[in-house]
Amino acid sequence: MCCFRYVFRRVFICLLLLGVAAPALGQSGRMSGQIVDENGDPIAGAQIRAEKPDANPPVRETTTDDDGRFSLIGFASGQWRVTATAEGYNEDFGTITVTQSSTPPADFELTKIRHALVRALGEEAMDGLDPDEIEQELEAADSAFNSENWEAAIAGYTSLLDKLPMLTTLHSQIGQSYRANGDYEPALAAFRTRLELEPENEGVKADIARTRLAMGDLDAASELEATASGLDASKEDLYNLGELEFAKGEVDAAAGWYEKATMVDPNWVLPVFKLALVALNRGDMDTAKQHFQKVVDLDPNSDEGTQASATLAALP
Repeated sequence: MCCFRYVFRRVFICLLLLGVAAPALGQSGRMSGQIVDENGDPIAGAQIRAEKPDANPPVRETTTDDDGRFSLIGFASGQWRVTATAEGYNEDFGTITVTQSSTPPADFELTKIRHALVRALGEEAMDGLDPDEIEQELEAADSAFNSENWEAAIAGYTSLLDKLPMLTTLHSQIGQSYRANGDYEPALAAFRTRLELEPENEGVKADIARTRLAMGDLDAASELEATASGLDASKEDLYNLGELEFAKGEVDAAAGWYEKATMVDPNWVLPVFKLALVALNRGDMDTAKQHFQKVVDLDPNSDEGTQASATLAALP
């Protein structure tokens, strides 16, 4: 009997020296479960990681078999955080309470990682399309647009619309490309197509008015003015409205639009130069000099800067 106690003590001490806590000798908790996808099909090779910081060992790991199942034994009782991961799927996790008698199954259903376009447009819309290829086509069309390669931009956006007609914003990109290229009729057609789909879109209405103005239709000014009075006005809109008023001799109204344009972009010389001309027209020499000097300070090498310098030299 004494000999048995001596041997047991020696074994116990050796286990301690090896870093095995005494309670671990009696751990028989078991964890098992199955990992499946959204269709209920098993996922083979999924990674299972169970963690409990105060357990010994604190981490247990394994992978699922061909049936998506896994099983591990030797768990300490308590709550374990279990994480399931698999390539191409979003990870999932949960807390499993392990006991030495019975433990509920640790089953997980993993969802596939979907491309941003699939998430945005839906699987039905993207059926048969490669989202990576679509993304590359969109980037190429945007690059052409930003490089002012209008024909390439139009071709790219049109091709994308044929595949994904729900991308209605592309109608505006096509319209803006046509307008920048001086092709006003197809620009109007593109904008009007989008407006039919989105009748309350004020931005599209403004684009139609801008295009009509570029075509010489001054009646569109009132429509653009309504848009420019809002928060989404571009500096070009404000400046162009000032130009229309200035051409009609309405210098006070023109000055109002030029001032709004400078609020949007204080460093843009065109409206500042026109404010100087308005001041000259009013006979306000001091204000005119201030505006001309600001033009010179902002961009002395521009046409406006050169004219401003010459005018300052000629003024008394």
